[in-house]
Amino acid sequence: MKTRLIIISSALLLAVGCSHSNSGARTTPDTGRIQGQYIAGTTQLVDAGNTTPEAALESIFWAMASGNYDTVIGSYIPQMQKEVEGWYGDKAKFMVHIKKFESFKGLQIVARKNVADDKVELRYYCEFQNQPASKRTDQIQSLVKMGGAWKCADKNPYTTNWDEGSQPEPQP
Repeated sequence: MKTRLIIISSALLLAVGCSHSNSGARTTPDTGRIQGQYIAGTTQLVDAGNTTPEAALESIFWAMASGNYDTVIGSYIPQMQKEVEGWYGDKAKFMVHIKKFESFKGLQIVARKNVADDKVELRYYCEFQNQPASKRTDQIQSLVKMGGAWKCADKNPYTTNWDEGSQPEPQP
């Protein structure tokens, strides 16, 4: 009985320790690989951790495509988590909402603007099947560094005046 309890306790600790909703800094083998790369389809999306803004952005797309509600919510700064829950609803509504990822075509981070030591804005676009290139989604995602981890903050549509002071992402 004692051995069984130790095994169960160890399994629970391992599961909690590996949770992607953890707010601490996480790296993976893919953390540094995505700058400027066009990520084609959901099969190329990876959990890239959250120790760089670029990795954190790819990881949230991976979490959405994977249907990982808790990781998506946990990827935002605490002040925005209730708002994000409102966007997606509960887990069941979230699963319906993310069905659009079945038609996910690609993601590319094209530029970065360092706003402060702990705040970065990334310009990115994502595409979905049957969407003309002229309708691709160009966005500006703000990310804030909290305890070594980059978290998503507000998101705005891209406008050309944003380019001033930005740096293009390195191409692979």
